[in-house]
Amino acid sequence: MSNKLITTHRLAALFAAAGLLAGCQQAPTTHAPQPASAPAPGPGGVEPEPPRLPPAPPASPATQQQATKIAVAAAVLLENGHEEQAKGELQRALAADPNNKLALNLMRQITADPVATLGRESFAYTVRPNDTMSSIAGRFMGDIYAFYILARYNGIAVPKQVSGGQVLRVPGKAPALVVREPSPSPPAPAPSPPSPPPPPPPPAVPAPPPPPPEPTPGERAMRAGASAQKLGDFERALSEYSKAAALDQPGAEAKVADMRKQLVLRYTLNARTAFAKQDLDGAIRSWERVLAVDPNNETAKLERQRALALKEKVKSLGS
Repeated sequence: MSNKLITTHRLAALFAAAGLLAGCQQAPTTHAPQPASAPAPGPGGVEPEPPRLPPAPPASPATQQQATKIAVAAAVLLENGHEEQAKGELQRALAADPNNKLALNLMRQITADPVATLGRESFAYTVRPNDTMSSIAGRFMGDIYAFYILARYNGIAVPKQVSGGQVLRVPGKAPALVVREPSPSPPAPAPSPPSPPPPPPPPAVPAPPPPPPEPTPGERAMRAGASAQKLGDFERALSEYSKAAALDQPGAEAKVADMRKQLVLRYTLNARTAFAKQDLDGAIRSWERVLAVDPNNETAKLERQRALALKEKVKSLGS
């Protein structure tokens, strides 16, 4: 009995010593990770701007020409109402040449709001039998490639389906008509006095001013060219400006260069449209018109040769 009691006391003492030893041990100190310090703000508490990337180098002339060719094909797709396909072609052109003006112009016409871009002020225009949406845009907006935003302005999905007699809204003010004021009537003669003496002589009428000098042949050609250009008749405008340039009329050379550029764009669009419709003869004629205006146009030479080769191939298959 006494041995068991001694054993029990020894076990109690051992447990007490173990408890004291456990209390004396210190838990390891853990440190929370410090958050990464933010970059110091610049002067005035404004964070510095990230470094800007250098601008992309300009595309090579060959790449620019290829991008313009793709953009012209996209214009043909837009004229036929294929907006999604045209958007894909324009994205391809801008990937090759991000600064291509025609591709940027057409993409803006697809994405921009037509009323916000062109304005709410407009006037009614009745389409003539030979009008196209491109010729109307060139006549009143100064850009034949603005045809698509003009079509969207009028809620037209397929611009080439515009027809004679249709009434369109054209943005801006209607062209002012020249109104001639009536010539003033001559002054009435003074009444004769009732007295017997003769009436005084009428006042002397001043001589009319001399008529303005007749315009020179060069000035007449420049005026005729400007009138044709305003009506969208670029072929006649080029002819009249060329006459004025031959007479050394100031400003005529710049007008000739501008008309050549506009005609090359118009004939190129006609050629692409004809080729898309498998009208090889029409495409060849339009490319020949381009070469008549710009004999050194390499695109016209290549595309005309391509159309001729395809025509011969079709002819050989049919025989």
